[in-house]
Amino acid sequence: MAKNYSLRTSRTEDLGFVACTVWLIIGLGLDGWAHRTRPELESFFTPWHAVFYAGFTAAAAWLTLLVYRRAPSASSLAGAIPPGYELSVVGLGVFALGGIGDAIWHTIFGVESSIDALLSPTHLLMLVGGTMAASAPIRAAWRDPSEPTSPAFGQFVAPTVSTAVVASAFAFFFLYANGFNNWPMQYEYVPFESEVLAAYGVLATQVSTVIMIGAVLILLRRWDPPFGTFSVVFGTIGLFMAGLDGFAHGWQVVAPLAGGIVADVILRATPGRNRRWRAAAIGLITPLMTWTVATIALQVAWGILWPPELWAGQIILAMLVGYMLSLLVFPPPTYETAPNDSSGG
Repeated sequence: MAKNYSLRTSRTEDLGFVACTVWLIIGLGLDGWAHRTRPELESFFTPWHAVFYAGFTAAAAWLTLLVYRRAPSASSLAGAIPPGYELSVVGLGVFALGGIGDAIWHTIFGVESSIDALLSPTHLLMLVGGTMAASAPIRAAWRDPSEPTSPAFGQFVAPTVSTAVVASAFAFFFLYANGFNNWPMQYEYVPFESEVLAAYGVLATQVSTVIMIGAVLILLRRWDPPFGTFSVVFGTIGLFMAGLDGFAHGWQVVAPLAGGIVADVILRATPGRNRRWRAAAIGLITPLMTWTVATIALQVAWGILWPPELWAGQIILAMLVGYMLSLLVFPPPTYETAPNDSSGG
């Protein structure tokens, strides 16, 4: 059944929901910081959990308000859910189940403190539910036929910040394989003796590349994002990752932000190019800038003990990963689809 877009959320309503999800992700970051700095924590009832679950409560309350406002104009309660927010109702329910399960899990098995916390089934359930909910403004704008293809930055704040929140959540849950919070390059590489550590460092770089580049290329599939979009997304990820280490290392923000600025510049400088070409350029050049800045910063801070083949090779590999992601989002046209391919060849 076609959705009634007269019930579409306003930008103010979307921004209100976004503010609640930002509250939620800040609570997640505070909880992550507490576990990284205070491994002796053995209680579910902490101030950081309180902030986290208060953010969830705020998001649920805001969504309830949105449905309540539309109920008089809808034929049913389900019909009163704003377009794009349907999965958020399910997501908040999944999150609530995960939260209840998490309290029970901690009571039985204790509180996790490291990688086990990131792989806890109840925590992963909350990740799924939370990102289903937080991505509502993206879905709402994506599906709205009146949404401009080339919005101004002010029109695109809600989808931009929603993308940043979702990407930051996934970056957090892959913290054990995150190129901004793990730095094996400062340890000497000994062939056949430290292969696992080196492989870990290279793979962490690639995982972070997938999360960042994948998030922004999806936006490019639907829009020509305004200048500043990618800087906000990447900069937010950097702030979140740096916060987990108490903002002790400024380069954790600078490196991804530099990549975001480059992506924005590419889009601004290539208005006549088709989206496939622009996506490929972003997939190649953004990882190059991001990880080059990160590598230089690590050299200045601690010194890199890897040989050039490793530290340079992982940057080139990240570029290839970014390019492959661009092919997934904008696959080359087949013989049958080429004449009608709107994204360009």
